[in-house]
Amino acid sequence: MFIIYNPWLFRLMHQPPMGMALYPFVLLRRRSDRNNLRLLNHEKIHLRQQIELLILPFYVLYVAHYLYNRIFRNKNHYEAYYDIFFEREAFEKEDDFDYLKKREIWASFAYLKRKNFEKTRKK
Repeated sequence: MFIIYNPWLFRLMHQPPMGMALYPFVLLRRRSDRNNLRLLNHEKIHLRQQIELLILPFYVLYVAHYLYNRIFRNKNHYEAYYDIFFEREAFEKEDDFDYLKKREIWASFAYLKRKNFEKTRKK
């Protein structure tokens, strides 16, 4: 995992996230987020998801699930984002720093079955 601080990339986004995992990199909006263990664990979970799906299919499924949530489930941007099954897993397990040691392969697909995920980003 390579951590890159790049505020310019995030300024181009309308609603920028705190970080982003683009295998093998973790891009951070703020330099101080290098010390945010919860955020880094969240992004490490995404890196594992990307490896399991051989990277490119992860991005296809991620965008497809977001669009499905927006168009067919009539959710706003935030609801659609938090309801992506990859995000569900990452948000639920971001506080468990041993999670990746015990995580089963393709565990994120179990989150497809869950409905009405109601979690907001912890500050």
